[in-house]
Formats: sequence, C-alpha cells, structure tokens
Amino acid sequence: MMSDSQLVDFLNEFLSISEIQDDTINGIQLDSPAEPEKIAFAVDARRDVIEQALDHDLLITHHGLFWEDLGRVVGRFYDLISMMIHNDLGLYTAHLPLDIHPEIGNNVLLTEALGAVPRDTFMEYKGTEVCLMASFDEHFEVQEISGKLEDLTGKQPFVHLPEEKVSEVAIMTGKGGMALSQAQEQGAELFITGERSYMTYNLAVDLKMPVIFGGHHATETLGIKELMEVVENEFDLDCEFIENVSPI
Repeated sequence: MMSDSQLVDFLNEFLSISEIQDDTINGIQLDSPAEPEKIAFAVDARRDVIEQALDHDLLITHHGLFWEDLGRVVGRFYDLISMMIHNDLGLYTAHLPLDIHPEIGNNVLLTEALGAVPRDTFMEYKGTEVCLMASFDEHFEVQEISGKLEDLTGKQPFVHLPEEKVSEVAIMTGKGGMALSQAQEQGAELFITGERSYMTYNLAVDLKMPVIFGGHHATETLGIKELMEVVENEFDLDCEFIENVSPI
C-alpha cells in the first residue's frame, strides 16, 4: 500500500509527522494500492486540484481533506473520496509540520525571502512553538516590506500602518492572527500573517501594531514547492506542482 512505501516513510521522518500535534490528520489521509511513481503537489486538497491530480498516484498537500477524525462519508466527502479511490489516488498532508519545519517551513522560507534572519520561535500550540521571530539588518518602512511580499507572491497585501519603520518582525503564515498580541510582547515591531481577520485588524489598531496580511494561500506556497524539490532530489519520481490560486 502507499502508506508502506519508502516515500511515505521518508516524508514522515523528514517532516516529524508523529512528533507534532495538530488539528488535522498529518501523513497519509487516504491510502492507495499503487506504488508512487507520479506525484502531484498543491497547497489545498480542493475539488479542482483533485480533478487535475487524478492521473497521479499520490497528491501531497499542505491543507488536506480532514480536519478531525472522519465521521460519516456523505456529501462532498463521498464525492471527493470516491473519485480518488476510483482513480487510485492517495492523499498525503503536512499542515503544521510544513509550517514550522526549520529548513523548508512556510514561516522560515517566507522570512528569508523577505531578507530577514530567523532568530527565535514563540507561541506554543499543542506542545510546539509555531511563530517565528526574525530581524532585518536595518530599519525598513512597512510598505517596503509589503512590496517585497507582493513581488514574491503576486498578491497585493493589506497593510496597517505602512509608513512605520521596523526591524523586528514576527511571522506566522496562513491564519495566524491569534499570535498578534504575543508577537508584540516578544518585541516584534511588525507582524506578518496570511489571512485577513476583522478582529485581528481591530486588535492591531488598539495595539498600534503594524501588520501585513499577505493572503492565506499566498503565504503558504513556498513550503509545499520546496517539499516537491526535496522529493525530486531524493527519489526518481515524476513530480508536478498544481497551481490552485485562491483570492483569500
């Protein structure tokens, strides 16, 4: 089975799947009898992605199908799972393990791409620190950092207090607004996350804290693309990245 393959064993160890607690099921979410030869990678296990991946043996995503133990298989779950089983397409997911990985994690890759140097982590979640603190080598205006992010992702961020000058930054990709207060307590002068949140914006105003909302999908593409390169370097497999751009 796919779950017994060398590829899955490698991924489980490389991403520390068994050591990191999460709200989703990391690792194999849907098994397949096929030995993996053709692998698709994407940010989300969404219908349009799954349909494009049906001629592959395995789909590896950052966001999977299941965010809790599987209950009744009805509605969209039945549609998607039956389509995948019929086509022998397995699903492997790495959510938090890919966000916080020290080499290819979304947090660290985004930090380095913006020109900052990672220096510490904070905000423990289920036993793991999930936010990254970093420093720029000089003070930059927030709008300049936002411009770098837009160049990197192709998506225009939403920026609070764009003219402030900062050097200390906290980064939590995806839906990271819950870390804003702790970020300021840790000494961050700027907080960068993905998904826009009404309440996070209100809190940023109250705290007088500059924030860049870069988009959930936009801030979480780097890790899964880098994971594909890791797999390509370790295994002689046909790998393809499926773009599933989201406006959110």
